[in-house]
Amino acid sequence: MIAHLAANRGSNPETPRALAVLREVGAELLAARALLTRVDRKYLLPREALDALLFSVRDDYGVLRAGTRLAARYSTRYFDTADLRMYDDHRRGRCPRYKVRMRHHLDRKLSFLEVKRKGTNQQTTKAILTRPFGAAELDPEGRRFIEQHCPIAADSLVSGVSIDFLRATLVGEIVNERVTIDWGFDFHHVGAGARLGHAVILEVKQARYSNHTPAIRALRALRIREQSISKYCIATAAVATVRSNTFKSALRAVERL
Repeated sequence: MIAHLAANRGSNPETPRALAVLREVGAELLAARALLTRVDRKYLLPREALDALLFSVRDDYGVLRAGTRLAARYSTRYFDTADLRMYDDHRRGRCPRYKVRMRHHLDRKLSFLEVKRKGTNQQTTKAILTRPFGAAELDPEGRRFIEQHCPIAADSLVSGVSIDFLRATLVGEIVNERVTIDWGFDFHHVGAGARLGHAVILEVKQARYSNHTPAIRALRALRIREQSISKYCIATAAVATVRSNTFKSALRAVERL
């Protein structure tokens, strides 16, 4: 999958033009905005709206380059139990709930095993373990890491859906905030696949909930509303045989785009 994605997205023709007007951020500012414990706020919008949004925040955020690219290539594989316990927890809105995934940063040639926890206070905490680039499955070290950060037994986890996408990352110059902009989604699961051509999922990652940051004000000015949407859940509902009534509104919104 990684080789396939690298081969087919090398030219990356769909990068929003307005990204080029943002200043490049350095490693020091990026480290200051790590936000491993945070509030995640999610938005769904058409790709055509991105230039207007980016121009409106160009003085407040810088962009993280992926080598020579403004949009980084990501490939992520999720792990769940055979009966999709973690997906079902998301579908039912249970907290705390977890995601376990192997994420590959294709341009930087880095791979990480990640465990995300969303608590009853709506805060998201992420634990990260560096893995050899391209690692596809869970090895003993990875399973021990999962056991430390997730109550679901690592031995019960199996490989699930995978998602390939492009990401631009904005970093607040003054405000302690990151904004990730994801598009060009390809979903895969056991021979099935789906592609979202025009949908963009934007996440504002904040140290604490605030409506008074430049990104939130810009989204509101464009009448883009916050909504509950998960790439993992949308992908699972789209390409796996699961109960998906909870995500029908999100799937319809994606289809409208």
